Amino acid sequence: MQFVLKAVILAAGYGSRLQPFTSHRPKHMLPVGGKPILQHGLEYIRDVLKINEILLVVGYQKENIMEYFGNGKDFGLNIKYIVQHMNGKRGLAAALQLVETEISSDFCLYLADNLFGANLKKVVESHVENNSSVTLHVEQHENPSRYGVVVTNENNIVTKVVEKPKLPPSNTVITGFYVFSPIIFHYLNKLSPSARGEYELTDAIQLVIEAGLDVRASMISGWRQDIGYAGDILASNEHLMGDIGTVIRSETTNCEIIEPVFIGEGCDLRDSTIGPFATIGKGSKIINSNLSHTVVLENSLIDECDLQSSVIGSKCKLKGLKQFNAKVGDYSSINKL
Repeated sequence: MQFVLKAVILAAGYGSRLQPFTSHRPKHMLPVGGKPILQHGLEYIRDVLKINEILLVVGYQKENIMEYFGNGKDFGLNIKYIVQHMNGKRGLAAALQLVETEISSDFCLYLADNLFGANLKKVVESHVENNSSVTLHVEQHENPSRYGVVVTNENNIVTKVVEKPKLPPSNTVITGFYVFSPIIFHYLNKLSPSARGEYELTDAIQLVIEAGLDVRASMISGWRQDIGYAGDILASNEHLMGDIGTVIRSETTNCEIIEPVFIGEGCDLRDSTIGPFATIGKGSKIINSNLSHTVVLENSLIDECDLQSSVIGSKCKLKGLKQFNAKVGDYSSINKL
C-alpha cells in the first residue's frame, strides 16, 4: 500500500511580480508548453508520484482555477478546494494550516509556481524509509537569499532552516516540494507572524528540528523552475518543450516551422517563421512575422512583427513590433508601422 496518499498544492498567491500577465488570471494558469502551469504540476503529481487525491488551496481569482479543473475527474484526479481568503493570514504556513482537518497521514506539499524535471518520487521514498517527520527537496542555488536556506550534517539531516536570510549560512535551498507527517500542524499552530508579516513555513520546520524530530534534505538531480518573473515563463516553456517536442493543432500556410513549437487550436499562421521554442495560444493569428523563444497567449494578432524571447498576453493586436524581450500585457494594441 502506498504510504503517501494525498498532495496539498498551494495556488492562492497574487503573482504580483508577473504583472501585467496576472491582471486577469492567477499566475498558476499562465500557459507554458501549451498548458497552464498548474496543469503541468497536477499531471506530474498524478503520473510521477502516483497520487490522485488533491487538496488545492486557492485564493486570488480562484474561479479561474476551479472552472478549469472542476472536481478533477477529467484529469484523472479527485480535487477538493480550500479557499485562502486574501484578507486573512499571509504566508505558506497560514495556507497549509487550512488543510489540517483534511489530513490524517503523511502527505506531500507542492508549491504550484514550481515545475520539476527531477524524479520527486525519490524524495517520498526517502521520507518513508527514514520514517521522517519532514523531508525537504533541496538544491544548490547561486542566490540562496531568495529562498528558505538549510544547513545539513553529513547524513543529510537538517540542523537549521531560515527564510530568505541576508547572510545565508549555505547555498542549499528548499525548492517547492516537501513531505510532512501530520505533526507539522502542531508546530504550525505555535507560530507568530515573522518580521515581514507572514506565517513562515520554515519557522515551523525549525520548531520540528528543535523538538529533536527527524528532518531530512533530499537532493535529486534534474531541472526545477521557479516561476516568479516573466523570464521564468520562457525558461519553463523551453524546459517543457524540450521534453514534449512539437505539437501543431492548426493549419499553417507558407510558414517555416523550426522545432520545437506548440501551436494551439484555431490559429491562423501565414507567411511566418515560427520557432524554435515558440508557443502560440489557441485562436491567435500570426501573419508575416518571425517568432522565436516566445510565448503568445490566446486570441492575439501578430502582424509583421519580429519577436524574440518575448511574452505576449491574450487578445493583443501588434503590428510592426520588432523587439527582443518584449513583455506585452493582455488587450494591448501596438502599431509601429
